[in-house]
Amino acid sequence: MYCERCGKQVDDALNYCNGCGTPLKHDVESYRTIITMMIAALSVIGVAGLGILIGLMTVLLDRVSRPEPVFAFAIFYLLAWFGVCFMLMRQISKLIDAKVSGKITFESEKPRKSESRLIQLPPKTTAQLDDFREPASVVENTTRTLEEVPRWKS
Repeated sequence: MYCERCGKQVDDALNYCNGCGTPLKHDVESYRTIITMMIAALSVIGVAGLGILIGLMTVLLDRVSRPEPVFAFAIFYLLAWFGVCFMLMRQISKLIDAKVSGKITFESEKPRKSESRLIQLPPKTTAQLDDFREPASVVENTTRTLEEVPRWKS
């Protein structure tokens, strides 16, 4: 297999090119994994959030003489919990809508073009290197610029 970006031959088992680092495979399952993980997070937050609220309410109502602050806390907690769940559901629906409308596509879902898309690399050259030249000295260059310039008297 060859890299589509740099043309280097790479092993089929690799996910990234050794030469340029371009991803070689795009997994369609990663999209499904993202949605599955978000749904799992939503369900865990939903169940755990309600469980924590019920546990806190039972403990606080046993220890507090006035229940009004506990109910105010419960209302605030439920509003925050609904907000988090709403945001997660909104993101999940955006992902699903983008996939259905075709805005999200993966390389493996796109039809393959012909092999002419590969980049043609220039052939290796066997030309001789230029002759070695001594690098210019910074000190000599600086000294030359600081020397007094002779002035022509007219």
